[in-house]
Amino acid sequence: MKKETTLNINGEIHEASIEYKNIRSIRWVVKDGKYTIRCPYLVTNSYLENVLSKHKSRPTKVIEKPFSDTYCWIYGEKQEVKDGFISIDGHFVLFSSKTFYKDINKYFLTYIETRIKYYENLMNVDKPYNVSTKYVSTRYGSNSKRTHHITINTYLIHFSKDIIDAIIVHELAHCFYYDHSKNFYNFVYKYCSNYDGLHKALRLGNYKGVNK
Repeated sequence: MKKETTLNINGEIHEASIEYKNIRSIRWVVKDGKYTIRCPYLVTNSYLENVLSKHKSRPTKVIEKPFSDTYCWIYGEKQEVKDGFISIDGHFVLFSSKTFYKDINKYFLTYIETRIKYYENLMNVDKPYNVSTKYVSTRYGSNSKRTHHITINTYLIHFSKDIIDAIIVHELAHCFYYDHSKNFYNFVYKYCSNYDGLHKALRLGNYKGVNK
């Protein structure tokens, strides 16, 4: 879905062509003062104006893809693909852009299981969760109270480990609060004080994390 509109960026009116896609971050380029933007569904003009105003000093920034034929972001660090391989948690994995998430899933699952166990103990979760990792395009994680199962999106492997921890804390917090109320977020902040900044970095595609 596309639309043509105008946006108020720091008091200046700019033409904008907005394309809404099933993606997680906002991407844009500027040419001759006009913004061409790709963003998730339901993002409002006012939200875009707020984001773009904060990036006025570097309006032509385009969020880098998580991997290409020559590089891959792993845990917030940009790796060069060497002789067709990348390194994940001490393992050398044959890199293919077509099957990447499938190929690295078991290594990422091992890491996620370790981190979830750590936070279960820290947050006093009564019963250990069953855990899986899977690449999906709709959410970062999910907590099924019925099956006592947490799923973490394999896409998160591109981001810094503190961002991954923030999502784990979010999902485990649903053990105690079912909604996204003020009490829920206060509980999240107790174990991840910089949750808002980390979640923003995730939404903006900042693989390195906050202020990096």
